[in-house]
Amino acid sequence: MMAAALDEQLVEKIVGEVMTRIRPISQPVRADSGHQLSSNNAQTLRSAPLGPHPQALLAITDPVVTADLLSQRLAGQSFSAVAICPKSIITPSAFDFLQTKKIFWHRNTAEAAPKADKPMTRWKAFVVTATSSVLQAIEHTERQTFGKRWSHELLGTADEAVTAATSAINRGETHGVAVFADHAELIACRANRSERVNAAVVSDAQVLPALKQYMQLNLMVVRPSGRSFFELRNLLKEFGKS
Repeated sequence: MMAAALDEQLVEKIVGEVMTRIRPISQPVRADSGHQLSSNNAQTLRSAPLGPHPQALLAITDPVVTADLLSQRLAGQSFSAVAICPKSIITPSAFDFLQTKKIFWHRNTAEAAPKADKPMTRWKAFVVTATSSVLQAIEHTERQTFGKRWSHELLGTADEAVTAATSAINRGETHGVAVFADHAELIACRANRSERVNAAVVSDAQVLPALKQYMQLNLMVVRPSGRSFFELRNLLKEFGKS
C-alpha cells in the first residue's frame, strides 16, 4: 500500500533524526504487517500536516550549518532543541543565530542528548577587563559546550561585577559564575559577604576540582591580563564541569 510505505518512511526518518528520550504528544500512525488501512485512514494520513510538535527536536545533518540554513529549517516553528551532526561545521553566523534566538543546541550524540529528568545547567561570565583572549575564550566556550548554556555580559566596574554575580547566584539563575577582572581579590572578597556565594580567585585550572569539592566554589574570579586564550579556555572548561 502506498500509504503504508509512506508511513514506514516517516517512522524511519523520525527514529533516525529525533532523540528517543523526548516523545512528542502525537505519534505517527504505523501500519503493522497484515493490517490494511482503510481508504479514509489512508486519505487522512496523506493529508495530515507533518509539522513538528513544539517539543520535538530539529535534527540537522548538513555538512555546513549556517544562519540561513537554520532560519530555513526552523521556518517560524518551535523546537525544544537543535541536534547537529558531530561532523558538521557550524559557522559563526549560525552560533550567533542560535544565541540570539536563545535556542539550545547540542551535537547529535547519545552523550549530548538532553534528559527530561536532568535540566540543562546554566553558567554565566561577567567581563570587566575585556582582553582579546578573554573574549575569544568565552566565545569558544559558548560555541563548544553542550548540555550547558554559557552566556556572558560586558560590565564597566568591579562594583557592577559583584552585584551581577551575587544576584545571579542568589536568584538561582545559574550553576556558576565566572568574573574576569583585574581587581579579582576585591571582587571575591566582597562577593563572599553574600551567604550563598563561595568565591575564590583562581589562576590555575588544576586547583578547580579541589575548590569545587571542598568549598563548593560557585564564583570563579580570574585576573585576565597577561593570560593566553588557552589558559582562560581551560579555566572555563574545568569550572564548567559538573
